Amino acid sequence: MPELSICIVSLDCWPVLQPCLESIAATDPELSREIILVDNASRDGTPEQVARQFPAVRLIANERNVGFSRGTNQAIAASSGRYILWLNPDTLLRPGSLTALRGFLETHPRAGIVGPKVLNPDGTFQPQCRRGLPTPRAALFYLLGIDRFFPGNATLGAYLLSNLPIDEAAQVNAVSGSCLMARRQVWTEIGPIDERIFGFGEDIDWCVRAAKAGWEVWYLPDSVIVHLKGQGGAHARPFRKVWAIHHAMWVFYDKHLRPSRSLPVTAVVAAGIGLSLGLSLLRTGIARIALKVWSVARVGH
Repeated sequence: MPELSICIVSLDCWPVLQPCLESIAATDPELSREIILVDNASRDGTPEQVARQFPAVRLIANERNVGFSRGTNQAIAASSGRYILWLNPDTLLRPGSLTALRGFLETHPRAGIVGPKVLNPDGTFQPQCRRGLPTPRAALFYLLGIDRFFPGNATLGAYLLSNLPIDEAAQVNAVSGSCLMARRQVWTEIGPIDERIFGFGEDIDWCVRAAKAGWEVWYLPDSVIVHLKGQGGAHARPFRKVWAIHHAMWVFYDKHLRPSRSLPVTAVVAAGIGLSLGLSLLRTGIARIALKVWSVARVGH
């Protein structure tokens, strides 16, 4: 039985998946692990490349895109490690990143979930790797960008916890599903990821469920990874991505926040999510049209 089960979901992302798998092979070789890859019907040859170059990876090839949540559930259900790692295919592990996460869980018995410090390719910090509850007020401050002008204010920066030092471990409401390590016991107690959430936001929901069950969720900067954000496969289906993000917002609100909110507040939240969805779809459509026009013009030259 391996100590760690690394669970990855792929979709048309071989150019980033290959270096991700290579970084896993080069990281913490003393830590026994298994890698389970669920491929959501990629059309770029991902399953064939994985079978050829990484034969030790256990591959589950879906006939259609079932989403990140269901794909991750498939991988975890097929795994056997004492610890479970959700890992995006567009990530690069750094030496010691896995053992630091594992070591933290071993020395903190109430910690059920832990996530690393996540960096952009240029070395800057990705604040989404540790988050507070996306209450209506916290979400509003975040969407309006008010939190960026007052980074030290705990109220205005409540969603991205911008008042907390990035180099200090902290108990948080949620960590990023781009790299999330959990005890198998957490999975056994609270159950799988909510498959109503196609992708985006499933990590917050699962972390909050774990906290409600009595587990602690921690951010650990001693573990560092790089996340090539936006290159993991979701970019291949931009309209579905936009819909999935907004649908996840409503599912989370409906499950965890709506029971304690008044009807007028819920109506405002629903209207806000709907407006954001419409504007996001419009921007995505305009961007795709502009890209096509630019491509045609470039070919013409």
